[in-house]
Amino acid sequence: MAEEAIEAVAQVMRYPVTLEYTLNDAARGHRDRILADLLYELTGAEDACIVNNNAAAVLLMLATIAAGRQVIVSRGELVEIGGAFRLPEVMKQAACQLVEVGTTNRTYLQDYQRAINEETGLLMKVHNSNYSILGFTAEVEGHQFAQLGAKYNIATAIDLGSGALIDMSQYGLPAEPMPQQYLAQGIDLVSISGDKLLGGPQAGIILGKIG
Repeated sequence: MAEEAIEAVAQVMRYPVTLEYTLNDAARGHRDRILADLLYELTGAEDACIVNNNAAAVLLMLATIAAGRQVIVSRGELVEIGGAFRLPEVMKQAACQLVEVGTTNRTYLQDYQRAINEETGLLMKVHNSNYSILGFTAEVEGHQFAQLGAKYNIATAIDLGSGALIDMSQYGLPAEPMPQQYLAQGIDLVSISGDKLLGGPQAGIILGKIG
């Protein structure tokens, strides 16, 4: 860890910490608030929730938004995420019904649109951060995905896994998707792995809108 981070943790451990109350009005606060404000500065998200890992973040998004309803996902994005958590199994745990659309290598906007019905609770995309499909491929861009969700008043979510907070191509590295870009495009919820993205302790982060 960076020396500055180690020193900051050591300082916090030596003194009382105002974790769940606010000093201005002596009222009860929320332990996520300080981190959420920092994540707002980094990503532009209106609010944030921090949990123990990204698998938990995905589970909470699904269970909160679409429990008992259908979740539409491209067949090419049914990944196994860290710790051997498979997306179809996570959906089952969250009491969601998985609806697969498109094919392994090509999924179009109309594939999602044709699958939408009164039981649809969430449109979801999953970034293939640890594998790639090359050649004859197609996927829906974030702004198209957000527009489709807005058109039918259905929430949209993207599991980035890791992603990046800066444009990696400026350093000669492959570009990685950035959560702030998806949020700016109108995606409602973005989940990321805090430890992979920020290099700190293991954490899952949900970024999104209030209300």
